[in-house]
Amino acid sequence: MKRGLVLVGLLACSALYAQQDRQLDEVQITAHRRLKDAGVQKTVLDTAVLHQNVALSMSDILTQHSTLFIKSYGRATESTAEFRGTSPSHTQVLWNGMKINSPMLGTVDFSTIPAYFIDHANLLHGASSLTLTGGGLGGAVEMQTRPLFGQGYALQYIQGIGSFDTYDQFLRFTYGNDHWSTSTRLVYSTSDNDFKYTNYDKKVDVRDEAGNILRSYHPTERNRSGYFDDVHALQDVYYRDDHGNRFGGMLWYTHSLRGLPFLSVDYRDNVDFKNEHRQDALRSVLSWDKTFGTWNLGTRAGYVWQDIAYDYYTTRETVSTDITHSRSHSQQAYVQADADWMPTRRWLLTANLATYYNHVRSSDKSPFHIGDNYNLGRMEYNLSLSAKWRPTDRLSLSAVLCEECYKKDFVPVIPALFAEYVLYRPWGLVFKTSVARNYRYPTMDDLYFRPGGNPNLRPERGITYDGGLEGRVERERFSLSMNLSAFDSYITDWILWTPNAKGYWQPSNLRKVHNYGTEMMLSAEVRLPHAWTIGLTGNYAYTPSINKSEDLDDNDASYGKQLVYVPRHSANLSGRLTWRSWTLRYQWTHYSERFTTTSNEVSYITGRLLPYYMNDVSLEKQFQWRRVHASVKAVVGNLFDSEYVTVLSRPMAGRNFEIFLEIKPQWKRN
Repeated sequence: MKRGLVLVGLLACSALYAQQDRQLDEVQITAHRRLKDAGVQKTVLDTAVLHQNVALSMSDILTQHSTLFIKSYGRATESTAEFRGTSPSHTQVLWNGMKINSPMLGTVDFSTIPAYFIDHANLLHGASSLTLTGGGLGGAVEMQTRPLFGQGYALQYIQGIGSFDTYDQFLRFTYGNDHWSTSTRLVYSTSDNDFKYTNYDKKVDVRDEAGNILRSYHPTERNRSGYFDDVHALQDVYYRDDHGNRFGGMLWYTHSLRGLPFLSVDYRDNVDFKNEHRQDALRSVLSWDKTFGTWNLGTRAGYVWQDIAYDYYTTRETVSTDITHSRSHSQQAYVQADADWMPTRRWLLTANLATYYNHVRSSDKSPFHIGDNYNLGRMEYNLSLSAKWRPTDRLSLSAVLCEECYKKDFVPVIPALFAEYVLYRPWGLVFKTSVARNYRYPTMDDLYFRPGGNPNLRPERGITYDGGLEGRVERERFSLSMNLSAFDSYITDWILWTPNAKGYWQPSNLRKVHNYGTEMMLSAEVRLPHAWTIGLTGNYAYTPSINKSEDLDDNDASYGKQLVYVPRHSANLSGRLTWRSWTLRYQWTHYSERFTTTSNEVSYITGRLLPYYMNDVSLEKQFQWRRVHASVKAVVGNLFDSEYVTVLSRPMAGRNFEIFLEIKPQWKRN
């Protein structure tokens, strides 16, 4: 914390220095704001952030550079996003326009998405997600790959070696001319991931010969069965002709093999076990866009195939006990058509129709069930119409209407209204506000999983109010941008899985939740003499997420309490200091306490998870020769060796190190 304040102070001093330069006059902003984004609350993650470290996944990027809370079960284990205090299934995720949320669970594991595969990402908060798709009661994450026309040939290779026998390798080959752009990317990551940690959930007594306790201590243990072996490959090809046509094709394959670590409360020492998760996934998208006159037309088609296996059995003295043997296969086909028409510079009319077909075959062997859970398909439709109007140069208004259908069930029409007003042009100071209703239909597991699926579930309903300010100031040596927003959201018929009298869990529309709070972003950069640059970006979120449901029984004390695993406060700070070919980066992340019981009971040892502060630092040196460019980067994670958990009984790694070597051959370009 102190080191973060030192960095803030350094930036403030530098900003004062920049302001004292008499030659720094105001820059008048004369460009028109994009009418398409009127009233939208959006966070943009640029390429530099996404590609700064090949070992980072999108879960790391969202943790360090956004207001989202990432619920992680440990290094290279499932990581889901909780937007504005909602559940992971309330965050819609799109890749090149296609939703990639699991049709079974409704979630996305961001730890399986290499940040280096994403060239551009947007976070759309609350009601703003309806400009992309429905169902995002918390928000939406939009990820894209982008072409590199006219870049010629380029090759990049990165080798990383780190703690716990970790090896990261990245290879990318690109070519682009005036008409064609192609890129091939490969990532291979493997690690034993057997870090040591002090197990505070166990206590070892040291006794004398008479059996009296002399002293007690918490043992040091290793993260058992935490290995991972991930392979990712992405191929994209783009073509544009002289008549305004743009064609694109993207193919993304993932193979992931991961051991699931022991819990810190597991006392089994003499048991051989297998606890392993395997996933193969193939995602593909074809696209066509054309702009002519005042029209912009586009179509997309996509296909997703996933094969997921989970095995858990134990062996004791040659006797094996098969506890869980789970298999799931899902397929998703997708077709979309959209049209934008801008008859005048003050009007923009859009229409979008998307169709999905999801098919899932799920089976498992468990103490409660043997055989197929379900083998079903489901059609989903989404129609969106919007009108955006700028009556004056300062005021912009937007209205969106969505209609969704699942199988033969239509949800009510989803309306959304947006407005923004330019308060002060020299600072780009804009006020934004919006209001929207939204619905999320139950997932296939919610409806059909055996045992427990509930086919009588109703869609979750939400209404969200948003308001905020954003602005940007540019000087010759100094730039500052900010975004401040407040939101108020009510969700009814919240789907909650609870244990029943038969001993297994079952979902019901049990909960009403009130989410509200504020989100802030501040980014600044100071360009000093002698090639020095200081940059700082910070995010903060205050997100109370309160249960307003009636008590289920006399023992239910959850009314008026914070939802489990949702922090009220989260913050991050990214600092950057560059001088010529050197770059020093510092990353600070904080989450407040998280409760593990619906009653928020803190008298239990396991009733809450303590707040924690995470610090990472890296130093990079770049080299440029005639035929090759290269760089060496050293990264220290968890700089101060903090002991923390993000999920109960799931210890996280202490201080760790990794070194990266990057090589980029240089060829002549046209």
